[in-house]
Amino acid sequence: MTKKKTSETGSKTNLATKPETKPETKPRTSAAPLGPSGFDMQLKVYEHAIRLFSQRKLGEARERFLEAAKGPAAQISDKARSYAQICDRRTTSVEVDFKTAEDHFNVGVERLNARDVEQAKHHFGRALSIQPDADHILYTMALCCGLAGDGNGACENLKRAIALEPRNRILARQDPEFSALALQLPGLRALLVAES
Repeated sequence: MTKKKTSETGSKTNLATKPETKPETKPRTSAAPLGPSGFDMQLKVYEHAIRLFSQRKLGEARERFLEAAKGPAAQISDKARSYAQICDRRTTSVEVDFKTAEDHFNVGVERLNARDVEQAKHHFGRALSIQPDADHILYTMALCCGLAGDGNGACENLKRAIALEPRNRILARQDPEFSALALQLPGLRALLVAES
C-alpha cells in the first residue's frame, strides 16, 4: 500500500509543477454596429458625384464633388476638387467677341491644328467675309479645304492666294501638308509645279 500512495503523490506533484494557463480572453465588442466612417461617407459621395458627372449632370456633380472635397481622405479630396473645376469650366460659357478677320483667323488656325476642320473652315470663311483679299487667310483656307476633302476649294483658295502673293506658291511647295495633299489632288499638284 505504501507504493500506491507514493505513485498517487507523485502524480499529484507532477500536476502541481505545471504552470496554470488560462485561455486568453479577447475584449468583448458590442453587438451594435458602428456608423460609417468619415472615409466611407466621403467615398460614397465621391462615387455618386462621378455617376452624375458621367451622366453630364454637371451642376449636381459639382455640388457633390465639393462636398467630397471636405472629407478626411486627402487623395479623394484632391480628385474631387479637380473634378469640380472641370464642372466649372464646362458649365461656364465664355462669350468671345470676334471683331476682326484676324480674330477669326487665329481661332481657325487653332481649330485646324486640333483637326476640327469644320470649325476651322467656318472661322476662315468668316475672316474672308471681313477681309476677302487676305492672302494668308486664303492660303490657310486652301489647306483646310484640302484636309476636309474639298479639292476644288483647296485649288480655288490657293490659286487666289498665289495671285495676290506669288510667294505663296513657294511656301506651299515647301509645306509638308500641302505636299501630301498634292499627291491626292491633281489640281493642287498642277498649281504647285506651275512656274510663276
